[in-house]
Amino acid sequence: MHHPDSLTSDGDSRARDTRLTDTTRVEAFSDGVMAIAITLLVLEIRLPETEGGDLWHELTGLWPSYLAYAGSFLTVGVIWLCHHRFFARIRTMDGLLHCGNLLLLFAVAFLPFPTAVLAHHLEDGGWNAKVATAFYGVVGALQAAAWFVMWMALRRDPDLFEPGYDAAYARRESMQAIVGFVVFDVIAAIGLLLPAAALLLYLVAVLGYGYTSTRNHVLSRA
Repeated sequence: MHHPDSLTSDGDSRARDTRLTDTTRVEAFSDGVMAIAITLLVLEIRLPETEGGDLWHELTGLWPSYLAYAGSFLTVGVIWLCHHRFFARIRTMDGLLHCGNLLLLFAVAFLPFPTAVLAHHLEDGGWNAKVATAFYGVVGALQAAAWFVMWMALRRDPDLFEPGYDAAYARRESMQAIVGFVVFDVIAAIGLLLPAAALLLYLVAVLGYGYTSTRNHVLSRA
């Protein structure tokens, strides 16, 4: 005969299991969104006008589009690498982790728009170029905020992890997301003053985040 407490415990465990989902579909869906977003970026590079003009001059005149494309391609690439390594550590997902992942995909899918805005206004200079650069940086902050939500889900319920990771690990990673959020907001503010410097700092921040995330993953397995 089962003890009432054990029946309650078994019921709670089964109820919790019904709220958790496998990561396979989420990873496949996320990969699809990122693949589409990274493909759409190139559509913002318009064909050069060659009628009565010099092709070399027209091609070099598209440097803002090249720069915006490179920055956004790098951004999506780093997010994909970090996302892949993130889910290598995840056993199952709850509602908050799903929400954080959707917020990240929202930022990724939205990225072609600020990329187009940046490419269109960067060459013009002036206030519009500054606003476009700041807008681009704010989208970077949104990406960092999404990572923070995802790590908070794991801090709240470390059982979502694969064996070998715990709440302390999630707390350290969530702090890195907070730092990223602040850094991208500062870059956005700098963009209102010095657009070129802000874009350079943005690229450094993206590469730095990708490097530290990869390095932390390797060290955690050492």
